[in-house]
Amino acid sequence: MTKVTQMNEEIFSTNLSKAVDKIKEGREISSDIVKFVIEPVEEHGKLLDGSDEMMKRLVLSKENIGDKKLLLEDVVGVLGGLFPKAPMWINISFMEMQGDVAIFKLETSLRFRKPTLLRNAETGHAPFNVII
Repeated sequence: MTKVTQMNEEIFSTNLSKAVDKIKEGREISSDIVKFVIEPVEEHGKLLDGSDEMMKRLVLSKENIGDKKLLLEDVVGVLGGLFPKAPMWINISFMEMQGDVAIFKLETSLRFRKPTLLRNAETGHAPFNVII
């Protein structure tokens, strides 16, 4: 199984773009304008460390990101707050078209881990899991 050994803004951004392209291809979406809704997922029975708690309370709070439609750069800014740590996994799916804008949902783990522990490495775009 492929291990991810590095994670930074550039890699994260590239992997997110690859995941989006896969969905756009699979669903025949031609829009070049994409935005994202981030939905943090509580994993029952999984412990959060101090930095996870900080991200959960400050960055991934409803007040900060709830229902906001973010551009790719903004997603990298929000979820990349602890690089080289990144969310352990992120499920990405297409939500809807709003005019010319394709809206995608990012369901994200609240556990931020070092690159070697990220899931979905075999996809070539860790930590993203494409759901079509």
